[in-house]
Parts: sequence; structure tokens; C-alpha cells
Amino acid sequence: MEKNAGLGGRAPLRPRGLEQFAGRGRAGDVGYCVAGAAPYALDFENENDVICLLLGDIRSQTQFDADTAAPVRFAGQTAAFHPRGGRVSVVAEEVQRGFIAFDYAPRFQTVLDDRDCAGMSRDGSRINVRRGSIAALSRYALGRLRSREAFSVFEMQSLASLVFLETLRGLSGAESHARRALSEREFDVICQVIDARLGDGLTCAEIAAIVGLPLRVVFDGVKQRTGLSLYRFVIERRLEKAEELLRRSGLTISEIALSCGFSSQQHLTTAFAGKRGHTPSRFRRTV
Repeated sequence: MEKNAGLGGRAPLRPRGLEQFAGRGRAGDVGYCVAGAAPYALDFENENDVICLLLGDIRSQTQFDADTAAPVRFAGQTAAFHPRGGRVSVVAEEVQRGFIAFDYAPRFQTVLDDRDCAGMSRDGSRINVRRGSIAALSRYALGRLRSREAFSVFEMQSLASLVFLETLRGLSGAESHARRALSEREFDVICQVIDARLGDGLTCAEIAAIVGLPLRVVFDGVKQRTGLSLYRFVIERRLEKAEELLRRSGLTISEIALSCGFSSQQHLTTAFAGKRGHTPSRFRRTV
């Protein structure tokens, strides 16, 4: 079941920090934790800006900073922003699906965006930030978690970056903003970097740093040119390389998967079947 009815007659939960959630890790300068559908008591003071991507509704008693605790509903498929230096205390009595919390180091934000986020932080915690793009990211994350296939570092960093950018746009009230287009040279450099590093631990920040642009510009520019997010564009380049190797090399499918940046043969097979409609082994037989 995805929904917990509440605390009922249980003893009160002991408040703990984000470390109570098992699905924790780092993707470069972004920390993350995944919370499932279970009641919890959370109390933390955050050193970095934190954004929670809500996968379902959460009904709680919540206190922000020095305010009085009050009933709060965190709506599913929205984002909640908690600025660094703040304090959040939540007793979640009813949880649907859970959330993913991202912790953004200041230097990652500098690479990510060329705009000042200080004003966003001064307004304190903001919840139920609604945008169609945030809802889409929530659905994507929930689908990935249900698949039980682990996120790659690059995928998690891409998700964290998009959550940050779309939450920033939601908080600023801007449905759209002037988007700087990538030049032919800049787009060519991005493609060259991706192709040269398909089998390595490529990160979003490295792509932006090499081309000398804020990551926001890279994200938006790639989307404008290809219709794909940066993450999907990288996956497509990996699949194209895998197709080439399946046609022309004697490498095993497992070796091809690793050389193209997939974590395993199964990872390649899942991605290949989803985008090409057949498995790598079947593709190799047909060509």
C-alpha cells in the first residue's frame, strides 16, 4: 500500500533529521534522500538550501523556524523550498508516496544558474510550489522509484537540477523568461564533450563548465534545439553509440553497456527496449 492511515494509537515518533531516511546519497555537490510512504517525525536545521519534491500528499503538524506548529498539507506533485539557515519541524501523520529531498551546496548553485537566489532565501520556507513541470518531474521520479532500478549519479543530478530550476521559476512567479540560445559552436562542444565521456562519470556541472555557460542555459538550450532534456539527450547519444557498436564490433552486450555509460547490461537493455522497441540482442541479430 502507498498510503499510511496515520499514527493511530502508536507512541509518538521521536523527531530525527533527514538521516532517518534510508535512501540517501550524493550526486556531486547535491545531496539527496528518498522518503517512502510511512509516518515520520522530522526536525532539522539546514546548512544548505533544501528542496523537497513531493510524490504524494502529506498531512502534518509543521513548524517553520520560530513559528507555532500548525496543521500543514504538503500537496503531491509540488515542491517545498527550505532556505539554508532555517529550521523545519514536521510530524507527518498521513503520508502518500513520500518525497525526495535535495540539498544544494552553494557552489553547485553558482554553476547551475547565473541569477541571484538570495531573495528567494529571505522569504523563508515556501511550500506547495505548483508548476506543470514540477508535477511532471514528480511523476517521473515516482515511476523510477517503482521500477526499483537505481538512479545513476548523472540522472539524479539532472533531476535535482531541474527541480531547482523549476522551483526557482515557480517562486519567482515567472511562467517563462528570456532564454539565451546556444550558438552552433557551443552546441557542437556540448555534443563533443558528451560523446567523448559517454563511458565516464560525466556530470551536469562538468558539461556547463567546459562550455563556459551556466547550467540553466545549457539545460534550456539543449531543450530548445533537440526537444529533449539534457539527461534524455545524453541517453539518446549513449543509445546511438550502442547501436553503432552492436552493428560493427564484436564486443559483448555487457561490454557495450559499460563503454556507453550504462551501469549494467540490464540498464542498457531497459533503455534500448524502451526507446527502440526491441532488445540489444534482437537488434544485433537483425543487422
